[in-house]
Amino acid sequence: MSHVFCQQVKIDQLEAIKIEHPLFSATLLLQGAQLIEFTPTNTENNLLWLSDTVEYKQGKPLRGGIPICWPWFGNLNQNPATIQDQMQDQMQNRIKSQLQDISSVSAHGFARSQPWAIKRIHEDCHFVEVTLILSSNSATKELWPFDFELEATFKFSKTLKLTLTTINTDNKPFCISQALHSYLPTADINRSYIHNAHNATYIDALDDWKEKKQIGKIGFSEETDRLYFFDSRHYSLILATPNQSLLINNENSQSAVIWNPWSEKSKRLSQFSSQDFHHMLCIETANVGSDIKKIDAGEQAEISVEFVLSF
Repeated sequence: MSHVFCQQVKIDQLEAIKIEHPLFSATLLLQGAQLIEFTPTNTENNLLWLSDTVEYKQGKPLRGGIPICWPWFGNLNQNPATIQDQMQDQMQNRIKSQLQDISSVSAHGFARSQPWAIKRIHEDCHFVEVTLILSSNSATKELWPFDFELEATFKFSKTLKLTLTTINTDNKPFCISQALHSYLPTADINRSYIHNAHNATYIDALDDWKEKKQIGKIGFSEETDRLYFFDSRHYSLILATPNQSLLINNENSQSAVIWNPWSEKSKRLSQFSSQDFHHMLCIETANVGSDIKKIDAGEQAEISVEFVLSF
């Protein structure tokens, strides 16, 4: 790699692109196309939260940054039937091989643990744009029966924008659920609020998947795991924390996942200390639940998120 601002480095077992630009610094892992750092030069703080106990190991997603959840979100057996039904042949083969049932399939899909390739890098005095690509291969065919190309394009400047493009290169349609699983930092979870979700419908995964309506701002005082749904394919949320305000613009998404594990679940999470929940939360740009995407053969679909920092 021969570029002015970008350098390919290795962090323990993982290849990464390290970017040092007058407007920002960033660190992007090739495994999972997982961005783990974006620090604008007008602040000394990483815009993303990353656990102090992360392990840079092959095949092991890191706790933090922006993992890409694809081609299903969460546990496969909690996805809509159209997502699960695509997997029946694979699951029958697993059962015949004396493997476990659908509940044993890896959560959040496989894209976040696969090695991605660099497709292109564009450098400019005003921004840097990096596109990574993951294509179907024999390993992915063992996990999901379709041909595809997946592109993750990161545009770094004073702001950060991530666009995930799914291209159906198969001869039949497929359905996906997905999320840009953004971990965001806060000085104090008890004084952190998400605005612009008033009147939105959400499903509470911790209360028997009941449908509810959000009244006012979203706050945190206990474990939170909710799927929010919006009327528009373009919506914005504002995260207000004690030290900063973050505008989050979402495109081609009508759903978002809001998550904090709180104290008890924290004890069961990998690469996560028992006190980390005080200083992080997840706002995940998504296509989940009724918002899943069907992509016809030869067609493509995008989802994107943009972060704009203010104080």
